[in-house]
Amino acid sequence: MEAHTAPLTHRQFLAVTLPLMLSTATQPLLGAVNTAMMGHMEDGRYIAAVALGVILFNSIYWLFGFLRVSTTTFAAQACGRHNSEDSTVALLRPALLALLISAGVWGIYPWLFDYYAAFMNPGDDVVRLMKIYCDWQIWGAPFVLGNYVLLGWLMGQMHVRTNVAIQISTNVLNIVLAVLFVYGWGWNIVGVAAAYLIAQACGCAAGIAAIWRVRASLRLSALVRRQLSRASAYVDIIKVNADLMIRTLCLLAINNLFAQTGSRLGTDVLAANAVLLEIIFIMAYLADGIANGMSVFTGMARGRSDVTLWRRTLTVGLHTAAVYMGLTAIVMALTGDVWIALMTDLSHIMALAHQYRWALIAYPLCAPVGLVLYGMYTGIGETASIRNMMLIAVAVFVLGDLCLTARWGNDGLWLTYVGTYLLESVILTAFLPKARAHFA
Repeated sequence: MEAHTAPLTHRQFLAVTLPLMLSTATQPLLGAVNTAMMGHMEDGRYIAAVALGVILFNSIYWLFGFLRVSTTTFAAQACGRHNSEDSTVALLRPALLALLISAGVWGIYPWLFDYYAAFMNPGDDVVRLMKIYCDWQIWGAPFVLGNYVLLGWLMGQMHVRTNVAIQISTNVLNIVLAVLFVYGWGWNIVGVAAAYLIAQACGCAAGIAAIWRVRASLRLSALVRRQLSRASAYVDIIKVNADLMIRTLCLLAINNLFAQTGSRLGTDVLAANAVLLEIIFIMAYLADGIANGMSVFTGMARGRSDVTLWRRTLTVGLHTAAVYMGLTAIVMALTGDVWIALMTDLSHIMALAHQYRWALIAYPLCAPVGLVLYGMYTGIGETASIRNMMLIAVAVFVLGDLCLTARWGNDGLWLTYVGTYLLESVILTAFLPKARAHFA
């Protein structure tokens, strides 16, 4: 269906996207600051421990990342329809599910940590430090998953400034507390974990307060209460988001296999890879900000059945991604060593990271198109294409890890990692006709 609306401009798209890029970029800055602080400890064990702990909790939380993605999608579609009851269900149902999931995560944590430590097998000293970090982090599960829902709903309802303010303030608080706890009070790895826990709790409280201020857009009617009381509806949410969960499992498989191979190559290689990954995560989250903008506008287009808005969003979003790719690659080519030096002053870790600095230039040339298109596919609800893409990508990564790492060591591992993201971009581009079919 063609809708007669004013075409989306680059300025309108950037007005929403740039704040989202800024806010999402503060998230990996937390990991970068934590790694940098541990990188200035006496040896690489601290970097390795925090890196593995972060991967474990990313594995837990990313598995339920559909809470944010689907909340944004359904909230944006409800916003496009101007339906307050749908907006209410889009908020409360995933919020209740987040609490149930958090309780389950607490229950399985002891078993999960033991299995993960045995799988990674990084050495007893690293495991001991990692357990200290993880034992603090686990208590943040309801706050992290709750923030997925709260911020996803605010973004889908176009409360972009509020969303950005909460994310930035939460992450700045985290950084400030981490510096205070580690350097001011000498808590070392405990300080990093405690700062994250406190900041996430404060961010969750701020999200609840923000939604209370805009509660006029919500309506807790009898129909909504009936929908919330149906236990089968929560199972349906997971079924509907099964494709996104499969996508996340594949992504986690890639990240964990990457870390396991790095651990097998030695603690120093694991630490150097962690330094480079933290820099890459900053680039990835900036691209994710563009993807979030794509998700908002394509979700609204889907809610209105407006194929013109969808086409225009796709064009403007890919233009933005192209500019981002070129600028980021240039910045990394010129300043890659500066970023590495900010992360650690351990000379042997810096030297190792410098050997693989080419990945910092290759990644922004290969990955952003796929990341941005992912936002478009989630916005319109075309999750099967995302699932199929990731199943292919993880198979290619496993094959590349087995062949290229055996031949070229850590260079082969990074080549596999970057090449997998290039493949994702190619596949999602090839699947675009399936996305267009949603507007038939």
